[in-house]
Amino acid sequence: MSDATRTEGEPHDRLTGLCDVMTKALRADPGCDDAVKCAVFLQDGDRGGLVLDGYENDVDAIADLFMHLKAIFEANGKKLMIAPLGGEG
Repeated sequence: MSDATRTEGEPHDRLTGLCDVMTKALRADPGCDDAVKCAVFLQDGDRGGLVLDGYENDVDAIADLFMHLKAIFEANGKKLMIAPLGGEG
C-alpha cells in the first residue's frame, strides 16, 4: 500500500515545506507572472516532496512533466517511451 499523501494548502512534511519555500521565492521574483507554472520536487534518499503551483489540475502538471522528461531524454540522445505497467485503469 502506498504512503503517498495529497494535501491542499499547507505543506505536510519537511520536504513539501522546503518545496513551498522555493515556490514562494519564485512567486516573489518580479520576473514571475501568473502565466508561470512550476513543479518543485525534492528527494532526500528516502522520501520525496512535491509542490505544484499555477496548475488548474494535476493532469496538466503531469503532461508538462512528461514533455520535460521527453526533452531531457532527447538532449541525451535517447528516446522516451512510456508503456502501461499493469494495474487497473
